[in-house]
Amino acid sequence: MNQEMLFRIRVIDNCLRKASRKWTRDTLADACNEQAWEYLDLERNYTILTISRDLKRMKAEPPSGYGAPIEWDAQLKTYRYTDADYSIDLLPLFQEDINLLEEALGLIQSAPYFELDNGLSTLADRIAERLKLKRNRSELPPVVFSHSQKVEGQGWIPLLYEAVIRKHCVVLEYQPFEEPLIRQVVSPYLLREYNRRWFLIGYSHKYQKIRTYALDRVQEADQYLLEHFQMLPGFNPKRYFNAVVGVSVPEGRQPEAVRIRVTPLRAKYLSTKPIHASQALVEKTEAYAIFQLKVIPNIELERQILSMGEEVRVLQPEWLRQRIAERLKLAAEQYAKGTQ
Repeated sequence: MNQEMLFRIRVIDNCLRKASRKWTRDTLADACNEQAWEYLDLERNYTILTISRDLKRMKAEPPSGYGAPIEWDAQLKTYRYTDADYSIDLLPLFQEDINLLEEALGLIQSAPYFELDNGLSTLADRIAERLKLKRNRSELPPVVFSHSQKVEGQGWIPLLYEAVIRKHCVVLEYQPFEEPLIRQVVSPYLLREYNRRWFLIGYSHKYQKIRTYALDRVQEADQYLLEHFQMLPGFNPKRYFNAVVGVSVPEGRQPEAVRIRVTPLRAKYLSTKPIHASQALVEKTEAYAIFQLKVIPNIELERQILSMGEEVRVLQPEWLRQRIAERLKLAAEQYAKGTQ
C-alpha cells in the first residue's frame, strides 16, 4: 500500500464520518483531489475507478484492509458508514504494523544527530517497550548516515526544531562570511540539510522576507516570545525550493532553461543522479550528451557545474556560460602562479 493510497483512504475515512453529507464516488474523488493539492502539493485527478479500489481495500478484512463498515446505497449511489463511531484511527495494530514500526525505530537509531537531546530516542524507547518491540542498540544499524555529529552549528538543531514545531520566534546572532554580525528575530519555518550542512529557512522580521541561515554561521540562538510568529500566506516548502538546486533562492528571478553538454561518461552519472528534478535529456551521441534543466541558477548550481570540470560545458543561458568560463579562468590563473 503506497503513501498516496494511504492518504486517499484517510481522506475517504474523514468524509464518510461526516454522515450529514451524501458521498458518491465522484464527490469522494473531488475531496481526495482537493486534499492532495492542499496537503501534499500534488495536482491529481483521481478517477472513480481509483476511489472504487480504495473503498474495496477499506472494506477488506485486516491485515490486508481495514474492515470498514461501508454500505452502498444502489438507489442514491452513495456510500456511508453503518457504524457512526467507526474510524480507521481506532483500529488495533497488527503484526505487519509492528514490523514496520520496528524498522522505523531502527532508522531513528541509525540517525543519532536527529535524537534532539535524546527526546526522540526516549520516545522510541517508550514505544518499543509498550509494543514489546525489539530494539538492540548493540546491533549494527541497518542504515549508516555519512553526516557527522561534529558538524559546526548542529548543536542548534534541538532548539530550532522545537521552535519550528511550536511556531515560536527565535532571535539569532548571525555571522555571515563577509558581513558584520547581525542580530534579528526570525519566524522559523523549517530545517533543511544540504550537502552535509544544516540550514534554517524562516521569515526575517527585520528584512520582512524569507531568508536562509546556515547553522554553522549562527553564533547565538534563543526563543523570543516578545513578537508573534509570522507565516507568509501561501508559503509551501516544496514550491519554494522547487525551482532551485540546494537552498539558495535568488530574489526576483524566474526559472530559465539551462543547457549543458557533457561527456558520455558524465552523462551516465547524470542519468542516475540528476542535478535537478526538471533535468531532461535533449540530445545524445557517441561523443556527447546535452541535458536541459528548468531552474533559477544559483550558487549551488554553479558549484555543481564547476565540480564536473572538463567534462561539462554550459551552452545556455549565455550569461551563465560566461560566468562559469570566468570562474574557470580565475582557477587556471591560480595554478599558473606556481606552487606558492
